[in-house]
Amino acid sequence: MVDHTPTAPGSDRVRLAHLALDAALAVDGVHTADAGPRGMHLTVSGASVVRGVRVAAEPGGRYSVDLGLRARMVALPALADAVRARIARSAQIAGSENLVGSISVTFHDIVDDPQRPANVMTVRAER
Repeated sequence: MVDHTPTAPGSDRVRLAHLALDAALAVDGVHTADAGPRGMHLTVSGASVVRGVRVAAEPGGRYSVDLGLRARMVALPALADAVRARIARSAQIAGSENLVGSISVTFHDIVDDPQRPANVMTVRAER
């Protein structure tokens, strides 16, 4: 588990990327993180790469959080809502709620059998 306290090393952007990814992966129905077919869901800072989430600056000192995920066979709109709520809750607990801007969730893959790869499917759910 990554330390998400304000004193953890790294920039606010990288800490938020870790926080969001950890929160998303803790939601029942999320299988794994996925950078996407073009590798767009990455947060890179120096040697640090967080796969499955892109965090970018927004006006006003906040950051957009854009997740790429693989999900199990569940209702995707409800899963996206649960992921967004978990990220907001985790940010509040860490005292970082003032950093979170828009949150979007893209499901790149649906995994019906975790032992074999699923077909690629892109479904985007935004707040």
